[in-house]
Amino acid sequence: MYVDPRWLIVVVSASIVYGLLSSIIAARRLFFLAGALPHSALLAAVLAIIASKTIGGGAELWALAISIVLVSSIALLISKGVEPDSATAIFVSFSVSSTAIGIYYVLTMFPVETSLWAYILGDPLLVTWRDVNYMVIVSLAILALIVPFLREHILIGVDRDFVKLSGVKVVVYDTIFMVSLALATVGLLRAVGFVVEHVMLLLPGTIAAMVARNSRSAVLLGLIVSMISGVAGLVVSILTGFAPSGVIGLILLSVYVVSLATRRMRGYG
Repeated sequence: MYVDPRWLIVVVSASIVYGLLSSIIAARRLFFLAGALPHSALLAAVLAIIASKTIGGGAELWALAISIVLVSSIALLISKGVEPDSATAIFVSFSVSSTAIGIYYVLTMFPVETSLWAYILGDPLLVTWRDVNYMVIVSLAILALIVPFLREHILIGVDRDFVKLSGVKVVVYDTIFMVSLALATVGLLRAVGFVVEHVMLLLPGTIAAMVARNSRSAVLLGLIVSMISGVAGLVVSILTGFAPSGVIGLILLSVYVVSLATRRMRGYG
């Protein structure tokens, strides 16, 4: 069995990023919002293709910039007093409709030069060294935003009001977290794919929250689950010929089902 280092680098990078973000999502109970963000990633990718073809410039940079703007719109709605779930519902309605229009336009105007399946399905086995360099840079940028403030992110999720009363500017950390999510959903979209991003953002943190006894172990366990599932999914996909992103998603789902069954057998829910 041959494992190209590019495949391993991309999968490990994505697993680390999503593992950490998933733990924060679980702590803040932002599952609906996190599940909606891949919609912004797909929309940003489609708009980036249109922008790069008509205006010029790299599609990757366009996608990152557009994604930050889109995610900032959700943050703006929430800051204006709109409930997070309501703001997310509004955003999903807008992004899904706009994505359908954008995809139709791209397929009509640029049918040969552009393949949207790479963004929808994802495939780390097709990445080039240029893709690897781009994804590693994005991953390092996300880690630089998240890791130094990991404690604050978790505490805000545990008791947001107490953190506010302590004098901490919660809005700053909310912004950092939203930007990190935007970068993660768009920057790693080509390797992971729109479909499986939902699973990798939601399940590692959910599994860790069911098993871990404290926040520190939950973050560590979420990271471990994500990395093991990512690498195992890559190996299984190479051996079977199945889509790597899909296999990774099924492995994470299997771990979740086993964890849930074990928890119920022990009488915790």
